[in-house]
This record gives sequence, structure tokens and C-alpha cells, in this order.
Amino acid sequence: MKLRFLKPSSTPLASTDTSLIESLRAELLQRPGVVEEDDPVLADALVIHEPWAFREWRYIDKLIADPVVGRFSHKVYSVNGDDAAAGLLRGIYSCLPRSRFDPTLHAATPFLAQPNEQVLAHAGSPRGPAAFLGTWRGNPKSNRRVRGRLVDLYAASTRLKIESTESWLNHGADEKLRYVELLRAGQFSLCPGGWAAASMRIFESMALGVAPVILADEFVEPAGPDWQTFSLRVRERDLGSLETILQAHSDRHEEMGARAYEAWKQHFHPDLLIGYYAYALLGCIRANAGSGSPDEDIERWRSRRMYKANGWTAPQRLSIKIKRLLRV
Repeated sequence: MKLRFLKPSSTPLASTDTSLIESLRAELLQRPGVVEEDDPVLADALVIHEPWAFREWRYIDKLIADPVVGRFSHKVYSVNGDDAAAGLLRGIYSCLPRSRFDPTLHAATPFLAQPNEQVLAHAGSPRGPAAFLGTWRGNPKSNRRVRGRLVDLYAASTRLKIESTESWLNHGADEKLRYVELLRAGQFSLCPGGWAAASMRIFESMALGVAPVILADEFVEPAGPDWQTFSLRVRERDLGSLETILQAHSDRHEEMGARAYEAWKQHFHPDLLIGYYAYALLGCIRANAGSGSPDEDIERWRSRRMYKANGWTAPQRLSIKIKRLLRV
């Protein structure tokens, strides 16, 4: 397989932080049969790390106009960490919602970032009896529909420990430790989506040996583990029945927590993540080998289905604008 790795010198659509693409390049070139090819015509796939952004419909014009991506879009594969990603390019995504996820074009990946060092410091360490049925600590502003309702419903509960915080990616050492201590104090870890359906809390819970409760209908599980053995999925509309649902599984929370940790250690440990990304990307490339064309990509990007899934239709944009004005 011949791969070309796109950098800012190749296209302005590539991230200026080349550390990830370089790590992935080094990993992929160790795989049997994988070689580097500078000529995009001869390459089987072009790999790009898109910088983090909230992308709207205008980004389609940038894709089409780019001399590399526009010409070879059918064999461009993105490594994408956008919150609630659009899913325009083929490739691997950490936050692509289920409604935009196409298993023939995309693969789900865990997060690469490890922002709370206390999680790894406590990973695999034994914990005492759980004081609560379930716990959650976070900022509800990123998803008032689910997180805000979780706070409204259970802030006064004695069985669920719910803590709301105003912090946002600026947690101090005390807050990071409090987060870990609270998570480990529950039989289950409550994992509502934020800006994206995917939540880092899911993987942090696994690392700490606590069964995650996924409260995000749009979350796509990365392949590998048997998710049903160690996690619970509770529909967002069933949030009002959360205590009853968790209580029905309470007697096996320790077994589920142990399975969660083993799954994390086997698939999502930081030492394994670049290898995981490489494997997922190669699988995506092989599944699409020889298929598609730039014209077909443009048709898919411009389709009503793509616009509707991303909230880009004119009525959807108007509705969003009205809601924002009403909140002011």
C-alpha cells in the first residue's frame, strides 16, 4: 500500500501541528507492505490530519477548491478530532455522531488526549466499596438538554452524586483529583455527551475500573472491545428512569468495572493508541480501495442528507439563529 502524508506544505487544509501525522507515519511505515509515495497520482491513499474546528457547509467549497484534496478526494483519509465532526472526508474520527457515521467510509477511534494525569496515576489501582450508585462531575453548559437535565433531576439525590462545575479545560490539580475520587466512588460512571456525543469520561471510567453508563444516543463505540459486557447504554429519553435502570445492574457493577479496565488496557491504553489509529486507518483505506470519485464525493457532500445531518439546511440554520437570539 502506497501512502502519501499531507502536511501544510502540501495543502492549507492540513494541521500546522505535524506531531500526530508524523507519529502516525512512523507507525504505518512499520507495517508490512506499507510504503511512502510522494506522487499523489501513484499513492493509494493520502492521509491528512485536519486541524480541530467546527465545520460548516462553506468548508465544502474549500475541499473542492484545494488542488490536492479536491482532485483526489476519493482517496483522501482524514484523522479527525473535531467535536461533533461533519464526516465529509473518509477516515477515522473520535467524535463523529451516529447520524453522520457511515461504516463504509468512517471508523471510530478513542481520544488521543490525556488531559487529566490523575486518571493514569490511579489506573488499575484497587478501590474501596462504592459509596454511590452512580456519579458525575462536569460542566452542564456544553449539553443543557442532557447534562442540564441530569443536574435538574438528580442534584438532590442521595444515590447519585452529581456535581456541577463552571470549569472548562482549565481544571487545577485539586479539581482533577476530585474528579477521579468522585468517579471511583460510584458503582457506575455517568457519561453524558457534551458538545459531542463522544465523551473522554467513557475512556477515563474504563481506565479507573468503573463501568461507564453512556447517556449519548449518537455515540459510536470504537471497535475492539465487547462493549455490552462492561458498559450500559441508557437512552437520553430514559434519563428520568436512571436510578431504576442502574439499580437493576447494581449486583454486577464490580465485574463490569473489572471488564472495563481490562478492555481499556487491551485496546485504549495510551501506549497503544497510535497503533490503534494506524490499524483503524488501514482498515478504512482497504474497505474503500478503488472505489469512489471526486464527482461522487461532491454529490455526497452537497446532498440534502449531508446538510440535514449536520444542521446545515436553511430552515435548520434559521431555527438555530432564533434560539440563540431568544437566549440573549
